[in-house]
Amino acid sequence: MDYSDIVSKITPSIAKVFSLVGDNVVGTGSGFLYAKTGVMVTCDHVIEGSQSLLCRFSGEDKFYTVKIALRDQEHDLALLKIDNVSERIPLPRARQEDIKVGMQILFSGFPLSLEALTTHQGILSAITEDAVGVTTYLIDGTVNSGNSGCPLMNTKGEVIGVVNAKRRERHDLLSKVEKMQLGAVSLHGVDLVEIYQALISNVQLGIGYAVPASYIPEHKELIEKSSSSMQPKSKVK
Repeated sequence: MDYSDIVSKITPSIAKVFSLVGDNVVGTGSGFLYAKTGVMVTCDHVIEGSQSLLCRFSGEDKFYTVKIALRDQEHDLALLKIDNVSERIPLPRARQEDIKVGMQILFSGFPLSLEALTTHQGILSAITEDAVGVTTYLIDGTVNSGNSGCPLMNTKGEVIGVVNAKRRERHDLLSKVEKMQLGAVSLHGVDLVEIYQALISNVQLGIGYAVPASYIPEHKELIEKSSSSMQPKSKVK
């Protein structure tokens, strides 16, 4: 299928999110305008530990300041407040009853260190539920580091979920490796930690994870809290 019209339609609504400590970028991810003007959705781990946040839309040099409005660490979601984007149309949410295993899906974000918005296609492979009743979408698509926070959509460009590149098998073990300091393990002058981290960032297992859009926090609460000029907070990892 030709998705060029859909990609053109959704591109102005998806941004690369930059997490900063001081003047240094310590991480990047994706985010998208959703449901209401000035509301951006991303994953909580994308903004974790940040002192400030910026975002930039595809094909532009301009950076926008974004502020944390709500964090849902249980579902790894966050709502951000962004101003001066009234000309950009938020992505709509798909009807829950239309979400089915086997349906075609699209997701667009900023994987790895790419500055260009990248769109992938696939299918919704499975809908799972863990022991405490939390639902997760499994997707057949190429999810990379940096895709976290990008929208999982149907072929109409309607949001069904939020892609999460951190959700993977043995996440507990892989997270420990990701947090290791460079130089901690070396062999013949080769930094093994750097190699391990590069492998984790680039390995592809052929399946990705997404958080259902139904877990995105209510926007009424966002408007109430953002009106009190809530500022980003640092979080100890």
